[in-house]
Amino acid sequence: DEVPAAFELARSVQKPVLIDFWATGCKGCERMDAVTYQDPAVHACLNEHYVVVKYHTSNITKGFSNAFLTSALLWSPAFFIYAPDGAVVRNVTGYLPPRQFIMELSLGKAMLLMRRGKAAEAGGLLAGLEGTAAYPALEQEALYWAGVAAFFANRKQMEALRPYWNELIARYPGSLWAERADILPVAV
Repeated sequence: DEVPAAFELARSVQKPVLIDFWATGCKGCERMDAVTYQDPAVHACLNEHYVVVKYHTSNITKGFSNAFLTSALLWSPAFFIYAPDGAVVRNVTGYLPPRQFIMELSLGKAMLLMRRGKAAEAGGLLAGLEGTAAYPALEQEALYWAGVAAFFANRKQMEALRPYWNELIARYPGSLWAERADILPVAV
């Protein structure tokens, strides 16, 4: 089966696995194929950083679901990003234009880096995300996780995450991610 083979390859090359769950007649899936996967930057990102499997939803069995899906698959396309050991590190559902798809892939890679204890590297990736202003929700999430990465990269120092979370709260007051970050004691 192609999925176990993908995980075997991912373990040998130490890359995350991206499973693109698609369905026949799915307009978002068709657009991913016609637009997003045709983009040279997307193609380069996937080739460099991921082991990719396109998996038809009709092939999902109870056994497959128990082994690879940590949540219900309700819509397609659905993209699950896994660590090479099979743990899901990120998932997102629905059509994604090229730049947004690359940002989601970058967030997935950052989550894997943090899971591997490489918080400084994850923080650098998150801080360097380009084009996040076009997608405010992703920019908010990237700021949040950049703060978390800084916290762990600096031996769990709250002051390391403060600049990221303060920027998040200042730029996006009242947002979901700002509310999550609004837990810091007032600096003195």
